[in-house]
Amino acid sequence: MRNPCYFLAIVHHATEDTIFFDLYHITKPLYGDQTRGLVKSSVSLPNRYFDFLIHSGVLEMQGLESYQPTQVHAVAIGMNIKSLGTNVLFDMCFSPQTYKLWQNSDAAIEEINLPADIFEEYVYRLGALSRFRYLGKIDDPLTATQLGENDMIEFKRDFLNSKSAIIKAVVAFANSNNGNLYLGINDDNTIVGINEELAHYGDQDKYMLAITQYIQDKTTPLLAPFPKISIKKVDDKYVACIFVEVGSELICGLDKNNEKFVSIRTNNRSIIVRDPHQIGEIYVKRKLGTEVSRRLGLL
Repeated sequence: MRNPCYFLAIVHHATEDTIFFDLYHITKPLYGDQTRGLVKSSVSLPNRYFDFLIHSGVLEMQGLESYQPTQVHAVAIGMNIKSLGTNVLFDMCFSPQTYKLWQNSDAAIEEINLPADIFEEYVYRLGALSRFRYLGKIDDPLTATQLGENDMIEFKRDFLNSKSAIIKAVVAFANSNNGNLYLGINDDNTIVGINEELAHYGDQDKYMLAITQYIQDKTTPLLAPFPKISIKKVDDKYVACIFVEVGSELICGLDKNNEKFVSIRTNNRSIIVRDPHQIGEIYVKRKLGTEVSRRLGLL
């Protein structure tokens, strides 16, 4: 390896099942002195994950000489990428099983910032999975209208008259890829606003609560992480922005009769899937990931 590197934990104390420490990063270039930088202070991590990092050779420890790492159990590690460039900003997530990584992580070290090549080194050494958590997130409605509807953008005129279509889109994004759903924008990319609906509900918080409650009631299992809802103002018009993250579970919507349905995103449309074999493929990909499923011959 061109730039040997590892994490260093300066341990404050430990309980029966948790280690508390400051996390540093050490790099030892081929030429020149090693560098040491603080990555995160006041970190806590369950023993099983702390011990796994030590046994994997990516973590060394100081400050608690009496501590002895125990037998290593199976651990799944995922890198939740938040931004990518010469440096990568990411969360390191931990879980006993791979399929629980993104929605049911037991622990995480958040906001780690490392050079891209070093980040890739840790992904390799830990056998970690990585994903772009906020890939495609667009907070600006004007930018969205310039791009138009596509596999990651969908427009709806309002909430009250588009409820079933909203659920279909939310489920499709959760089953396919990260996506942005905007309320207050027509199909022709013109911003019409949700001002009348905001007046109907009284304020923005009540409006967002109504959308949140409706999505919770009409999707199963519970979306986790739950879609992020915000209100943006463009000139004198308000637009609701709903960012949906792709999940590791198969998400179903509930129609007006509370019957389950599955939808996916295809180009600029959210479509309902009725073929049981296709639904099975979606389920397998959500549980195991596309690459693992292909290697096992399940897709």
